[in-house]
Amino acid sequence: MYRKVLALALLAASAMPAAAQVKMQWASSNSDTGATLTFGVPETDEAIISFTCDKGKDMVLVSSYIGSKGLKAEEAARIVLSAGKVKKELAGRAVANEENGAVDVEAGAKMADVKALLAGGKLLTVETKGVKQQVALAGAPEAFGGFESACKTN
Repeated sequence: MYRKVLALALLAASAMPAAAQVKMQWASSNSDTGATLTFGVPETDEAIISFTCDKGKDMVLVSSYIGSKGLKAEEAARIVLSAGKVKKELAGRAVANEENGAVDVEAGAKMADVKALLAGGKLLTVETKGVKQQVALAGAPEAFGGFESACKTN
């Protein structure tokens, strides 16, 4: 009897972290100087990718947080983004992630390219040197609308 109770308690305890996980989603936030569109866990620093703009500028900073393999901080690097038939290869640089010790990648992109990618399919593939991750695009076009509006205002 004791073993059954212990087994049930362990089973219940092991299921709790999965139930407590918060789902990643697309969210846009505005500031006085621009806006950010992020795919991550709301109200945390946990994210896979973000797009940041300065108001009135057409260029967007794309920041990948999936890490990389074989890159050193400040080296030339690239992010490859693809969704459906849309694929963009963005030249950028490797940046050290102080929080987890990984080397992430940042690159510039045009607003129109970001819009095309986020409307290009159901999944966005984010690729850096040696690492590839897919994220769902559900909710991305809607969140992009607010992001784009905030970026275009002066």
